[in-house]
Amino acid sequence: MFNNLVNRHDVYRVGRKLRRGQLDRLVSKVRIRGTERVVTHWSAVDPSLQEWWAIPAVVRRWNTFASGDPETGFPQYVADKWLAGRTGLRALSLGCGTGGNEVIWARLGVFEHITGIDISPDRIAYATVQAKELGLDDVLGFRTADVRDLLRAGETYDIVLGLQSLHHFDRLDDTMDRIAGLLNPGGLLVVDEFVGPTRFQWTSGQLRAVDQLLGHLPPERRRLADGRLKRRAVRPSLLSMRLDDPSEAVDADRLLPALRSRYRVLEERPYGGTVLHVAFSGIAQNFRDGGEAEARLIERCFAAEDAVLPQLGHDFVFMVCEPRPA
Repeated sequence: MFNNLVNRHDVYRVGRKLRRGQLDRLVSKVRIRGTERVVTHWSAVDPSLQEWWAIPAVVRRWNTFASGDPETGFPQYVADKWLAGRTGLRALSLGCGTGGNEVIWARLGVFEHITGIDISPDRIAYATVQAKELGLDDVLGFRTADVRDLLRAGETYDIVLGLQSLHHFDRLDDTMDRIAGLLNPGGLLVVDEFVGPTRFQWTSGQLRAVDQLLGHLPPERRRLADGRLKRRAVRPSLLSMRLDDPSEAVDADRLLPALRSRYRVLEERPYGGTVLHVAFSGIAQNFRDGGEAEARLIERCFAAEDAVLPQLGHDFVFMVCEPRPA
């Protein structure tokens, strides 16, 4: 409808919220605009167990794509291959959120300091407390800021980390230039990102593959948190994306071309997600018991994605890049 500006799923969502007495939440979303809406959306700090990153087997799959070893993740792989022998490294992590990824990088022992920035004060406060409680506050520091603030201050770093944050940026050519300006000579941009369809406008091929996978899952594995069954994939309307979070995947399908244009890609390791990210969304909590039956079922899910990746491509990628000469 209207090039998916709105669709029937919006009507269903509004109806459910009204039945639950959540009219005030709907009205508040409409009233809040621009950056304030993004900050409000990301003010929650509790990690979701309903998305694919909450499934341990999925994380091991990512590791295999990154390093060839299900027990060695991308951070360790980068540290061993690209940062070995370098000392006194200072890193900046863009859009750090609650700091969970930064904790992993700090524990590698290769950084003198990592600074995480985010536009959400609530998430920065949470990340700061977590770093202190984990005894990492000598290596990790967090503050509310954006890239423009750092450029104006003339700050530079040896490593910039884009960990599921770059797909929230628009004006990508300008953004890539700004990030390059934050790097010292010999500096690296390390990327772990969503590079799929802008504003999650899933392709018809994706939707068919996801629906086919869901159709082979038993009902108890397709149960959403509110008790409904997930029967098919949904391409969210553009209006709902803007109301929920205007920054989400705002120009995602241009991210890879922008990176390749401004940076020399030293390593690029795609890791799927074209089917699994969409299929597991909202139901990942049903794949965490660790039993043998579950393991066999998850392996079948992995095989289903592997079968279509040659045609559909990958929606997520690990990269190590260096700026091209300006």
